[in-house]
Amino acid sequence: MISRARIILGALLFFYVLVVIRAFHIQVLGVKGIRERSAKQYGTSIPLVPKRGMIYDRTGSELAVSIATKSIFVQPGKLKSPGKAAALLAPRVSRSASELKKRFSAEKGFLWVRRQMPSTAADEAVRDVKEALGATDGIGTVEEPKRFYPNRELASSLLGFTNLDSEGIEGIELSLNKYLRGERAYLLCERDARGRLIMPASNPVEVNSKGHSVTLTIDRNIQHIAERELQASVEKFDARGGMAVVLSPKTGEILAMATAPSFNPNAPAGAPASARKNRVLTDSFEPGSTFKVFTLASALETGAVDLNEKFFCENGAYPYAGKVIHDTHRYGWLTPPDILKYSSNIGITKVNEKMDGGRFHDMIRAFGFGSRTGIELKGEVPGLSPSRSAFDSRIRRATVSFGQGISVTPLQLAVGMSAVVNGGKMMKPYVVREIRDPEGNTVFRGEPRELRRVLSPKTSAQMREILGNVVQEDGTGTQARIKGFLVGGKTGTAQKVEPGTGRYSPDKRTASFVGFLPLRDPELLILVVIDEPRGQVYGGVVAAPAFNQIAVKTAYYLGIQPTEAIAAAAPSPPDRPGPGRVLVTPVSTAAPSNSMIMPDLIGLSMGRVVDLMNRYSIKLSISGSGVAREQTPAPGAVLVPGAECSVKFAAEAAPARFSANKGKR
Repeated sequence: MISRARIILGALLFFYVLVVIRAFHIQVLGVKGIRERSAKQYGTSIPLVPKRGMIYDRTGSELAVSIATKSIFVQPGKLKSPGKAAALLAPRVSRSASELKKRFSAEKGFLWVRRQMPSTAADEAVRDVKEALGATDGIGTVEEPKRFYPNRELASSLLGFTNLDSEGIEGIELSLNKYLRGERAYLLCERDARGRLIMPASNPVEVNSKGHSVTLTIDRNIQHIAERELQASVEKFDARGGMAVVLSPKTGEILAMATAPSFNPNAPAGAPASARKNRVLTDSFEPGSTFKVFTLASALETGAVDLNEKFFCENGAYPYAGKVIHDTHRYGWLTPPDILKYSSNIGITKVNEKMDGGRFHDMIRAFGFGSRTGIELKGEVPGLSPSRSAFDSRIRRATVSFGQGISVTPLQLAVGMSAVVNGGKMMKPYVVREIRDPEGNTVFRGEPRELRRVLSPKTSAQMREILGNVVQEDGTGTQARIKGFLVGGKTGTAQKVEPGTGRYSPDKRTASFVGFLPLRDPELLILVVIDEPRGQVYGGVVAAPAFNQIAVKTAYYLGIQPTEAIAAAAPSPPDRPGPGRVLVTPVSTAAPSNSMIMPDLIGLSMGRVVDLMNRYSIKLSISGSGVAREQTPAPGAVLVPGAECSVKFAAEAAPARFSANKGKR
């Protein structure tokens, strides 16, 4: 009996303890959860667009901002006349009255009518509805930020854009979305007994922190220069598009990154997808003759050749491994510097033959081809580099040596060339200079980062001098010459592969020029790529002039000092010209002191014309091929700095078309 009583007492005590523990859990530990459930039952919150952080260029100029707008909402159950409200709102919010009337008749407690309108327009629309319907709390506005790009198309493919909910979709907006986006704000509401939303008259908003601000390495003025000159070249040669990169070869900082065509990120829906992507990162192409730079640099670095060797270039046709490699001109014996200057496919093939295939593959990979550069932007592709085993094939090695059978992105090509000319250091490219939190504290700072050394300083110095010869008279890049500056660079022209067939197109080309200045201590490296130009297709004619204009304007903007004296043009005496001389007609001495005299160019080659006219501060436009047949202005006319001159060429056979084995310049 006693034992049974103890058992019952123990059981009661146990249940009593459980009740106490449960009560403690509910009343003390669980009170927060109960309150939250209660709040959800009798109230709710509607998410609003967060306020994104600002994006600045390196000078502090605004590239992307968040502006104050207002969004219109209605509570259908509180509208006195949904049909009349719909009719009044429809023209103000660019929607049909029938659509709005249908929505206002739905059993919903809250509806957005139009998001992110100009504040004045939203307030006027709501005021008119309230006046027409009488006092009503069934319609109102709430403040929401909207992303705005004050420079419109400027750097649009780099910046990207956002959607209605302030999520980054492309470019910097997407890549740094977690920093820029910030935390959402919420519109606080209550529910009635039937669960319908009740909007308080004060429209309380719970605001969280805004996003971080981002400062880029881009300079708005240099970006503008690059975009303007790139677009001019695309239009002049009726091209499909173009890309340009301006960077500091010593640090890897991107100063400009341009694509054409561009788009307005304030209205991205009106632009095709091809215009919205950053083709500098997402598109790869066969580089053509620009890749000869890396072949020769690799050969010099590995000791496979020296600068004084001579290679016989077979007078333009070279049977090789069952194929025939062609040059666009007939060359005999050439040294390695001349091979690059004249862009000989045969010469660079023979240089490549003296290298071990495995070493050549390793050098290509060391220059970054076949892998992403690691820039902070999403969407970068690695390009395509042949495997190490593929270099056992002689013909595959040969075609790669002059830029065929390998694909690169514009950014890879620019970064690789930087390593060639900056002393041999492979620098990681970067476009983000600084990220700051809303309190102004720096949370990230972009800094120069050396990835590896690819070339010795000696080899790099040799390559700079060799590339300087490319833009001299008789080289392929004479139109890149800049008065007052010693520059270096390389042209490239490559056939495009037809999609689906794997065959080279008979008429589609990619023309490019990559160059740098000053020659012996590079501070700027600029790449210009023109996609599918028409008429003229060679990089030295299509892309080099754009490089020239970007380089000279950027150099003067940055205060880079000229590296050579600018000689004044001195007219020759009015005598009969001998061989190789240019006839100059004297003009009145009343001409302005800074004027120049237009020489007689008729009968001269394109290279000679470009070399001669580059001595003047004028804008040269050329068309056709062969020798000069027409010119404007006429010989003897007065030229002033910045004047436009045009020369038409004709009566010379066009060079042979490049096939899978033919030459590229």
